[in-house]
Amino acid sequence: MKRNLIALSTAVALSAAAFAPAAVAMDQELSMLEQAINNSFSQLGIEDVSMGDLTLGQLALVKNVLEGDDTTSNKKRRIEAIISR
Repeated sequence: MKRNLIALSTAVALSAAAFAPAAVAMDQELSMLEQAINNSFSQLGIEDVSMGDLTLGQLALVKNVLEGDDTTSNKKRRIEAIISR
């Protein structure tokens, strides 16, 4: 029984350690996305938007708009509609 508990606790510790790098990478990717969008907001003249207030869904929609072929004014209008939701 004691061996089973030791084996189980070791397995749990190893699995937790395996997920830690993935979580850090995801956090870094989110930070990079927020910084890129924040830079684009500055270029478009969109101010006073806290990246922390936007959902991941809103960030994804904004990214799609920024990568689209719309004019700058249409991008700005569409992004303002997204962030006001």
